[in-house]
Amino acid sequence: MNGNIDYIFGPKDRFAAKYYYQRDPNVSPFAESQVLGFPQTLHAGSQVVSLSNTTILTPNLSWDQRVGFLREAAFANTAQSLSPSDVGINAFGTNLFPTINIHLADANIFPSNPTINPNNLFGNSLAIGPIDNFAHAGLFQNTFEGASNLNWVHGRHTISTGFNWDYIQLNILNKNNQDANLTFEDFPGFLQGQLCGPNNSCFGQGASFFLNGASNRYYRAQQVGVYVQDSFKVRSNLTVTVGVRWDWDGPLYEKNGLLTNFYPQNYSYDPVGDVYNNIGLVVAGNNKVFPTKGVSNSTLTGRQWGFGPRIGAVWSPSFLKNFVIRAGFGMYYDRGEFFTEFSPGAGGDISGPFGVTLAPPFVVQIPATGSFSSPFGSGAPPPPPTGLAGVAALVPNAAQLIAGTTTFCSNNGLSGCGPFFFGGYDPKNKLPYSENWNLDLQWQPFNTILVNVAYIGNHGVHLVMPIPFNQARIATPQNPTLKGGPNQQNFSYAYNTPGVAVESLSTIVAGFGQGNIDLRVPFTGYEANSDFNEAVGVSSYHALQVGVTKRLSHGLLVTGSYTWSHTLDEQSALGLFYNGNDPLNPRSAYGNSDFDRTHVFIISYQYTFPTLSHPSAFVKHMVNGWGIGGITVLQSGQPYSVIDFSGSVGSIFWGTQDFITNPIVPVGGLGSQKVSPFLQGTTGVNAGKPVLNALAFGPAVPFAPGTNGVPPCDPVTGACDNFENGYGAGGRNIFRGPFQSRFDFSVFKNFKLTERFHLKYDAQFFNIFNHPSFDTPNNNVRFAPGFPNPPAFPAKNSCGPSNLVFDSGGNLSPPTPGGAPAGAFQCPPSGQLGVILHTVGSPRFIQMALHLTF
Repeated sequence: MNGNIDYIFGPKDRFAAKYYYQRDPNVSPFAESQVLGFPQTLHAGSQVVSLSNTTILTPNLSWDQRVGFLREAAFANTAQSLSPSDVGINAFGTNLFPTINIHLADANIFPSNPTINPNNLFGNSLAIGPIDNFAHAGLFQNTFEGASNLNWVHGRHTISTGFNWDYIQLNILNKNNQDANLTFEDFPGFLQGQLCGPNNSCFGQGASFFLNGASNRYYRAQQVGVYVQDSFKVRSNLTVTVGVRWDWDGPLYEKNGLLTNFYPQNYSYDPVGDVYNNIGLVVAGNNKVFPTKGVSNSTLTGRQWGFGPRIGAVWSPSFLKNFVIRAGFGMYYDRGEFFTEFSPGAGGDISGPFGVTLAPPFVVQIPATGSFSSPFGSGAPPPPPTGLAGVAALVPNAAQLIAGTTTFCSNNGLSGCGPFFFGGYDPKNKLPYSENWNLDLQWQPFNTILVNVAYIGNHGVHLVMPIPFNQARIATPQNPTLKGGPNQQNFSYAYNTPGVAVESLSTIVAGFGQGNIDLRVPFTGYEANSDFNEAVGVSSYHALQVGVTKRLSHGLLVTGSYTWSHTLDEQSALGLFYNGNDPLNPRSAYGNSDFDRTHVFIISYQYTFPTLSHPSAFVKHMVNGWGIGGITVLQSGQPYSVIDFSGSVGSIFWGTQDFITNPIVPVGGLGSQKVSPFLQGTTGVNAGKPVLNALAFGPAVPFAPGTNGVPPCDPVTGACDNFENGYGAGGRNIFRGPFQSRFDFSVFKNFKLTERFHLKYDAQFFNIFNHPSFDTPNNNVRFAPGFPNPPAFPAKNSCGPSNLVFDSGGNLSPPTPGGAPAGAFQCPPSGQLGVILHTVGSPRFIQMALHLTF
């Protein structure tokens, strides 16, 4: 629904008001649960109010004022046909049905054995109830806007100045703190009520938990912009425009101070005494219970404003008829901070855009230690911290990391607790900005023909990227971590290799034991997957644009354009994951942007057929008034990389628990064959066959035992850790998806019924040839399917050698006679590498319409 009011107070004063309302409810029976009884309703809608006034103060001075309001809402609610009490479950008395996830619901189809299905890797999962963070969550955003502009014409100058102001209210409502998350390894375990948790470790399945605390957030922010500009007509054929704009993008703050950050400069830990002098975590200054003294409401310290100069020129050379040259340069600032950047990348069961509302210290995770009917016992859940000392109790020291606990967990009788999971926006970030420039040549050789040739350039600075600042380091005897303390680490291992006595520790990373990773991070006590969204990225864009327009004449209108461009960056758009190789060296990810398209050709046309001059009435209605039109798009496919976060790349830093990066799988890695990675090109693609050769890819080559911090082979058992590797050396987005094309066509007929009434019939054929445009192929593979620790597989299916064996029960053991040989990683990988699974756009779609105008 929309409405408009325009009112003229007088010849010098005009007023306009507009209102728009939209509501889009959507119901899906299986948006969450894989069984009936839990349909989800998405309540979405928006409202817009706009008021504007234009006043002519003097013949050469005008004043514009605008105010507006925008409300956007999107909230998901999952209904339930059962309550927890209906099935005998008591989870702190909550009335919301719990999430129930069975990892291997049909694993018995492939019985576990060392040659077919070691460690029960195969099987389908089953989800019952509200399964993810979007089950009972949503946002309501209100934006208030005001702007004023003054325009003054004085001689050859046209001077403009003005300001704009925005006030944003972003309210996040999340009821997932009322949902228990109950997990099971397999269907028999579900029937027997064997919950996954600290008392029952499950393969490939996270622990059951309950989140307790305040999970709603009410963010606020303001933005202000001020500008002044002078357009000076130097000569009759030359105009120069010069201006400057100041932008302040006020940082986000939370109304109740439920906002934290990490100040690395404040962090202080003594490995010798295994004690913290300062955990580095700060709480917003407007927190009503335990603010950190001297910290702002936003916790940011970096500059959030900047000046943007602008200059442009238009010149029409007198010696060239109908020829115009335009050139310009400008700096443009943009907001870098968004609420989704407060969330950890993934893992820890608090991932995703709403993860910040479930993250510590304002929400604490309670692991399940009871039965299916009473997973968390009968008492009240432990509350979140109410003071800085309580926050410090969530950060374990080295001894607690080894024991899998924290002071908070010990005080509340909990176990299986890992390090503090932090995600945030780097407090020292400055505003991102872009430098833009262009040179445009325009020529009109005939009245109906316009030719345009332009060069467009862009350079982005301080672009925001998710960086895992706490990525584990390499510990060696010469350069140990926790040096001098009782928990000093002389070696580096993420996997626990059977028979290697040195690899005795299994510290918790994102819920699973992963060697001594937690004892090699630079900030002990914090999760290795903790991340800062840092304003360190750069980008560049260069394009040659050519366009030809034939204006309407003789019934024909044609517009055609061709763009040859290249865009590069280190991170495309806003993402939860770092895409590339070593994230501590962001420049290593500099490559083709995800949205880069080298060639784009677009042509649109419309032609009205000639009419007969003196037809009969019947012939006039049947023959005259016909026309055709269409749009054709031809463009290059998008770039992509082959990635694997199952533990085959960068494993010494993450093991199988990499939830913040998408490591690139190298061409020519371990176990690969010397063949071309390409099976098809980008044109004439047969979607029934893969476009990439999986045999050309392999995990990063593991470090030899005794090098790069990897422990040497065990002197007693002879067992070796052949699974630890670093990042690959391949570039990001070096592959490109199939070339895409689309032809849309229309036919129309105009009828003149009377002088006042006209009827138009049109038939539109979208993708008239029904030609599929293929999306990029599947690029997410797993050389360690099932995320086993260590990633050993039957030797005949492996990428590289290992001196471990499978015993008769399918379990790994050190070298022993009679065992089934095991190798490192699985080759080729699982995951349908190079297979095209999706198309872009719709199949042929036809619609017809009648339009009556009067």
